[in-house]
Parts: sequence; structure tokens; C-alpha cells
Amino acid sequence: MFTDVQGYTAIMHEDEQRALTLRSRHRKLFNELTEKHRGTVVQYFGDGTLTVFDSALDAVECALELQKAFRQAPVIPVRIGIHMGDIVLSEDDIMGDAVNVASRIESVGVPGSVFFSDHVNDQLRSHKKFETRFLDVFRFKNVKEPVPVYALVDDQLVVPDRKAYVKTKSHSNVKGIGNRFSNNRKMLQWGGVLVLALCILAGLYFTLAKKELPIADDALLRSIAVLPVQNLTGISENDVLCETITDDLIGQLSDGVGMIKVVPKSLIQDYLDQGEPLQKMAATLNVGYILEGALHHSDSLYNLDLRLADAMERMYLWSERYDHVSGANVATMLQSQASGAIASELNAHYRDREKSSAQNLAMDNKNVNELLARADALTDKMDKESMYQAMPLYQKVIQLEPNRAEGYMGLARIYTIGGMIWGFFKQEESRTRAADYLEKSIALKPTLEASQYLLVSKFFFEHDFEYSEEHLSLVAILPPFPDGAFYSVYNNMLGRFDESIHYAENYIDRFPDAGNGFAQMIRAYFLVGDWAKADSLMNRCDSRFKHDLFYTRDVAMVHLNMGNMESFMEMNNILKTNFLDNAAVHLYYDAIEMYYKEENPSKIQEKLNLLEDQYNMGMSGSPAWFLAMYHFYIKDDETGFQWLQKSFDRKDVEMLWLKTEYILQRFKKAQDPRYTKLYNQMHWPE
Repeated sequence: MFTDVQGYTAIMHEDEQRALTLRSRHRKLFNELTEKHRGTVVQYFGDGTLTVFDSALDAVECALELQKAFRQAPVIPVRIGIHMGDIVLSEDDIMGDAVNVASRIESVGVPGSVFFSDHVNDQLRSHKKFETRFLDVFRFKNVKEPVPVYALVDDQLVVPDRKAYVKTKSHSNVKGIGNRFSNNRKMLQWGGVLVLALCILAGLYFTLAKKELPIADDALLRSIAVLPVQNLTGISENDVLCETITDDLIGQLSDGVGMIKVVPKSLIQDYLDQGEPLQKMAATLNVGYILEGALHHSDSLYNLDLRLADAMERMYLWSERYDHVSGANVATMLQSQASGAIASELNAHYRDREKSSAQNLAMDNKNVNELLARADALTDKMDKESMYQAMPLYQKVIQLEPNRAEGYMGLARIYTIGGMIWGFFKQEESRTRAADYLEKSIALKPTLEASQYLLVSKFFFEHDFEYSEEHLSLVAILPPFPDGAFYSVYNNMLGRFDESIHYAENYIDRFPDAGNGFAQMIRAYFLVGDWAKADSLMNRCDSRFKHDLFYTRDVAMVHLNMGNMESFMEMNNILKTNFLDNAAVHLYYDAIEMYYKEENPSKIQEKLNLLEDQYNMGMSGSPAWFLAMYHFYIKDDETGFQWLQKSFDRKDVEMLWLKTEYILQRFKKAQDPRYTKLYNQMHWPE
């Protein structure tokens, strides 16, 4: 039984206190009534719960009583969907198609209603106190068989007119199927009949699961929009170079790929100027593919990053980086390298789509597992190019096995880590896509790894301390996962340094060859004031983990703040050598090093311009935070607080260091009103 509070995100934006009151009341009622009707809360997901009942009757009675209670002021607009089926419970997992079907049923519901499948409806036939109404037969995404859906009828429930469900995108009417289902159905059992109830709030979940993809026609498959190549070089003169590359790509694709339509640049710019989402632009212009690009520059080398996306399925198909030494004909050389590869990928994908329209693509589990292994290995490298290469592999897994959670989990991991730490994507893109893919994964297979990532995304992307505090104790007892010593980072940010050291020790025991556990332990000792112990650990670990990006990134910060400038610059050089992308933290380190060396101010300003460009483009990686830290470092406090306010307004991930960041302690001790105002607005947990 999935439930969803409709419009919760909008309520949160309009009136945060009201939203928190609704959430608290919902949680209280849900716990009380679930216990009353013999349900068991297995695990919380986001602002919701996963519950198992002993019978369909118990679940429906609970849902009815919930909706009656939610009608009382303050009203909570909740949708409920119920399905019955086989599930498998283990110590750390819950599996079964019942989860997916229940989520689909909830997605077509309306606030104040109770919807359920024909399996549940059959169980209610002998109970005269229940009246039900058949709505229609739905063809849900990732559900093999059509599902007849019913609504519970009651004076205190919203019961939509059946006409409202005729010819919607998420279902189709199938003549005679009702009798076939009722006559030939096989009831699945697990011990007694179990009904799975999953309660997801906040309007953040299953966005992708609720949208059915249209059937692609040939014209849509043969159309592309080339977005303006972004200038990330920090040199304004390269704006013309980016325009030239964009125009050349459009020309090459128009002439050489056989596209029916390449959307004019002026139309695309109109949508970008209006701030319209790319998916809306693609739908309005009837575009099948989107090409994105960004130009970087370091020393004497230009880098052109390109990504090709399927606009209909919202997935990346291909990505590549092209390099060219500075000099004449940069635009021509870069686009000529790229256009052939793009053409090849488009034609290959077009052939695949033609083939899949006649027959489903088939691939055995061994090959899919090989794809996942390749994608995971690339993601583990943690650099931009490798993650971009991993994305099409995960998308291929999803295309071949749409009910397999690992493909969605891999993409959630990329958008979480790549967005949260390294700033590879736009911040809003990182947040929404991480949430979308994560909830897709949870719907299919609610693993403990997914629960941990949900906690990570709620904390870093949303600054949701209430959720984080409530769930940290539930998931922190689990074995740590290898993408970072999150529990140690969490406690370092909140000033709980003894707990941070404890979690770092646990992480090191599990992953002794990963540097992040040591990095967080060093950071904890440094922040608590035990500089001698921090320095001793760095002397032991710096050479051992010098190629570990997590370790080098965080421990460079400690060396900087302790005044170990030689060690700091050595680590910054390692980062620049092994990590070519202009992550915000790297630009900050470069600017600090150049300031320390008293280099040409115009060169320093180039680094700051790159950070400001990233901020203006809405990139993740906390560029506003690092601009603030640079200005505080050089004692330009007024400018520093201007950028710190922007970092707070955008909910930068690094803003969570406000409480314990070493550079800011002088403002905290002096009770500077500018700092105190931001500190209080964070609403830290106790």
C-alpha cells in the first residue's frame, strides 16, 4: 500500500512550519493505526514507511481509517494504493512485484481515495460492509500483465468518476479482461496472505515511475537539439569559440547524419532564456535527442566534453572528451573529432530502436552482469570522464532489464557523489535525478545500501536534519558502504567529534585500504583541537593515500588550515595531475596557492571567474561556498559573507560545514551577527 502526500514539496516551499506539522501528524496517525490493524512497520523510507499486514482486509481497514483521520483539520491530502502478492523478507531486504504494482496503483490515485488491485478486491467480496467501484484496466510501466484497479466507496472517501480514467497515458482499456482476470486468477501466498504497504511522502518520490513513455515515431527518432556549448574556461574571449563549435556541430549533424530535423539554435535559446526544463523543450519541439557540451581549458590544452541524451527516455546514451592543444583551428579540430562519433552513435541507437520496435531486446543475465561490473568499476574511479562513460552502461542495463534495481542504483550513486562532492552536474539536476533513480531502485528492491543513499541525499541535498537524525541510528548500525565515511563526515559537520572518530574507526576496520576513513579521523582530531594527533596521522597516511581522491581532497584542507603550505601545495599538485576536471574545490585550492605564492592577480581572478561561472550556471560542487572561503582567507570578509549568503540560499552541500569550518571560527567566537544569522537559520539538531 503506497501512500503519497500530494503537493508536499509546494507546501514546504510556501509554509515550512505547516509542512512539518502535517508530516508529524501523518507519522503519528500512521504509526497508531498501523499497530491497531496488526501491521508491522519494517523500515522507514524518506517520510514514509514500509509495512506488512497479515491480510488484505487489515490493510483496507487501515487505509480507510487513515483517510478518515486525514480529513480532520489540518487536512492531509493523501493518495493510497494497495496490492497483494508474494514477497520475500530477509534480514536486509524485501523483494517482490507487489511493491512495484502497489506504487503504480498509488500513482493514478487522487487525494482522499483508496485504490487497490483486483487481487485485493476479490478478498473484499465476502465482506458486505465494503463497497467498491471498478475504474479501469491499467497497463503500468514495468508490470507485465494489465492490472484491473478498483476504488473503495465510502461517504468520507473521494471516489472519482470512472470517466476520469478513460484514455489516460498510464493505462488502456482492454475488452473482456475483467472476466478473464476474475475467473483465471491464481492467488499468491506467503504463509498467510501478506499485503505490502509502502508510505512515501514529500512529493519527491517515484517521479520517473509515474510517467509512461510515448511510442516513438520515426520523425522523433531522427531529430536532435544541440544545446549551446558552455564556456567553462574562465576566459570570456572563448565565448566566441564555444559559439563556433556549436554552429559547426549543428552544421555537421545537419549534413552528415541524415537527420530529418536539427532544431534551430534560436529556438533552443528561447527556451533556455525562459528557464524551461529540457524535457519540456524536447516535448514541445518534438525532439528525440539532446546534445550537451562544455569547453574547459587548462595550461595549453582545450577539453571539449559532449553528452548525447535520449530526450524521450531521459537517459544518457554516450559521452566523450576531446582534447586539442591551444592554437589555430581549435573549433574545427574539436568538432571534427566529435561529429563522426556522434553520427555513429545516433545511427546505432536508431537501428536499435527500429529493431526493438519489432522485437524486445534480449540479453542473458551474464551479459547484463558484465555491463554492471564495467559500469561499477568506472564509477569507482570517481572522475568525471569515467562517470560519464558509466552512465550509458547503466542505462543499457535499465533498457534490457527495466525491473532490475542495480541500474537505477548506479545512476543514483553517480548523481549523488558526482553532484554532491565533485560538481559534475547542475545542482538541481543532481538533486532531482539522484532522488528519481534512488526511488526507482527502492521501489524495485529496497536494499540497505539504498536506505543509506537515501539518508545521504536527504542530508546533503536537502539539509533535512529531522530525517537524518531520525534515520541515522537505524542505518548507522549497518556495515558502512564504500563510497565514503559518511557517518564520520556527518558528525564532523555537526561538531560531534568523538562520534566521528568512532565511525571512522569502524569504516577503517571494514575498508582498511580506503583513505576516506583516515581523512575523516584526521579532520576530527584537527577540528577538536588535537593538532598533534592529526599531524601524526597525516605523516603516516599522506604518502600511502596520495592517489586516493577523497583523502587528498579533504586532508589538503587540513594542511591548509594548519599552515602546512608545502604539504598543501604538494597535495594540490597531485589533484591537478590526476583529476583534470575543474571541480569547485580544486579551483579554490588553486586560487589559495596562487595567492600564497603572490602570483599575478589576474591569474587568480581567472580561477575565481571560473567559480563564479559555475555558480551562475547552477552547477553543483558548492562554488559559492568556496568563493566565500577564499575571500575569508584573504580577509575580505564583506565579500565573503555575500558569497556565504548565496551558498546558504542555494543549499550548497558544503554549507553543512558552517558549524565547524575552521576559517569561520573567528566569526563564531566573536558572535558576528552576520555569521550568527546564518547559523541560526540552519536549524541545527541538538
